[in-house]
Formats: sequence, structure tokens, C-alpha cells
Amino acid sequence: MDCNSGMRADLSRGSEMEPISVSPGASCATSAWALGARAGLGGRTGLVADESEWRVRPLDASRASSDAKVIATRWHGIEDGTRDARAVTPDDDHVVKIVLRKMNCWFSIDGRTVRDGFTGVGSVHITEPGASARCLFRGPYDTLHLHVPNSLIDESGQDVATGDRATFRFAPTLTRDPTVERLGRVLLEADEVDACFGSLFADSVSLAIVMRLMGAARGAGSTGQIGSGLAKWRLKRTLEYIEAHLARPLRLAEIAAASGLSRMHFAMQFRIATGLRPHEYLTRRRIERAQEMLVAGGAPLTDIALSVGFQTQASFTTVFRRFVGRPPRDWSRSLADAWQDQEP
Repeated sequence: MDCNSGMRADLSRGSEMEPISVSPGASCATSAWALGARAGLGGRTGLVADESEWRVRPLDASRASSDAKVIATRWHGIEDGTRDARAVTPDDDHVVKIVLRKMNCWFSIDGRTVRDGFTGVGSVHITEPGASARCLFRGPYDTLHLHVPNSLIDESGQDVATGDRATFRFAPTLTRDPTVERLGRVLLEADEVDACFGSLFADSVSLAIVMRLMGAARGAGSTGQIGSGLAKWRLKRTLEYIEAHLARPLRLAEIAAASGLSRMHFAMQFRIATGLRPHEYLTRRRIERAQEMLVAGGAPLTDIALSVGFQTQASFTTVFRRFVGRPPRDWSRSLADAWQDQEP
């Protein structure tokens, strides 16, 4: 039995609503990835890990120097007692703290009190590399931590519109930023996104938070000017790269590299040029490609789903309905009926 036929048999077992099959052109590596992701994650991406220790990123969250990314973790509990937690910020990271629920705590950095008392939802704090942090939690707590590598800040610090360098805004106390809080909650929702899109989605949202904190999201800063979009040749190269790789997961760093830009600069310029974030454009193109295949006919729905980058028919159907307004089979059937009505 070859890799694809064996994989088809394994993935076809189980829920009738979520069969998945592998097209003849798919590689064994792609098939193994699909099976492992489906069996191990149950359709969830697991992009925001629960912390086993306060402010400590998972041991398996290693970073390649060529693909430094923000790692998101969550510290939450409902116990009513007190809990004393301590941590030292790694030398290669800044840690962004986003408070997700009102909580009572004493929080200090390097022995200096940052907050003692109730902390409101949306409060944000940035801890510098190497700093010692301590927090005494007095009751339930819920905090999102973003571990932002120094290399990403260096990569993204040059403002594309002015040439000025942007840096994180540090404050001796907690500051409230509703925009960062909303983006943080959106990042938590990445766990509900199909794994094919989850990494790109999470990268985009994480970079948006970093941009906000660095002031880069204001475009040209105090001048009020708006940065320019991707040059035509960069946009053409980027769109061609996306088209050629619709069937597999794509990371923001990978797409940005195809354009010849850093992730931060690429994400800003791509949105200006297209009106869409990279993950939004990618999802739209996958659905449009699926529509083309449905019109052509002859391919099982599970094969269409896999060929445009979805792990399961169920996730494909959900996203298709969100974009088109009806499930794939209904859309295809309505199109056929419309053509039949037009026949003399």
C-alpha cells in the first residue's frame, strides 16, 4: 500500500462529517503532517500554550534565528487563595503582559513595585530582558504573555515611512490599552482556527500587537502620513508565491521572504496594497480556488478541501460558508440549477 492510499484509509475513519483524504499529488510528508495535526490536535492549533510556570515559555518553543517569532502563553487560575510567583526574563526576550480579567495582585520588577491592588482588564506592561519579576496573586487571575524576541524588535524597528527607529514604550506602571487587549483576545481565538491558517493568523496578530506597542502602527508617526504599499514587482512576486503554495501551511515569515522584506514591513505594506491582511488574502484565495474546482466538477469535496490547504472537510465547509454564505455542496448545486434554468 502506498503512502497516500494508506493515509486515505486512516483519515476516512471516524466522524462522517469530517473525512479527509489525500490527493494523488500530495507528498507523504504532507500526508503525515495532516494526520499528525488532525490526530494530535483534534482540529485545534494550540498556538497559545498554558504556562506550567509563571511567564516561562514552553521548552519546545524553540526559535530559529532566521524565523524569530512571538510566542504566546497564558497564565490563568480561579483559586481564591494567594499565590507567589517569580521569574527572570530571558536575555533574548521582552515579555508583554496583557491582563484579561480584573484581578488583585502585587506586581514588582527588580524589587520596584509596579502595581499593588486591583488591576483592570486591558492593562499592559512590558518587561525588559534580564529583569526579575515577582507577583503575589490574591485570588483568580488571567494574563496573556507575549515573549517577543529582541531580534524581532531589531528587525522591525526601522520605520518604513520615515527611516526613524521605533522602540517599545516602557512605563514604570501598568498602562491600559484597549486595542492591545482586543488583539490579545483575537490571538486567543487562533486556537479555533484550522492549523493551516493558525500560524499565519497568530503571526499577523502578534506583529500587530508589537507594531502597536512600538508606535509603528501609526504609519509615519507625528507627520500623519501613510506609508506606501508594496512595490508592484514585490506584490506580483508575493501573489505568485501564494498561488503556488495554496495547498500547504504558510508562515508570515515565508511569504515576507518571498517579497524580500521583513515581516513587519511586509505586513504593513501588503495591507496598504491589497486592503487585506496576509492571512485574510490567503484564506480568500483558497476559497476562490475551491470554487473553481467545484465548478469544474469531478473532485470529491475532501480532496478539494485538502488541495486548498484545509485539514478537514468540516473546517473547509465552515470557512466556505463564512465567505460565500452557504456550504460548498449547496453553492455548487445552486450554480448548476441556475445554469439549467438558463438552458433553452
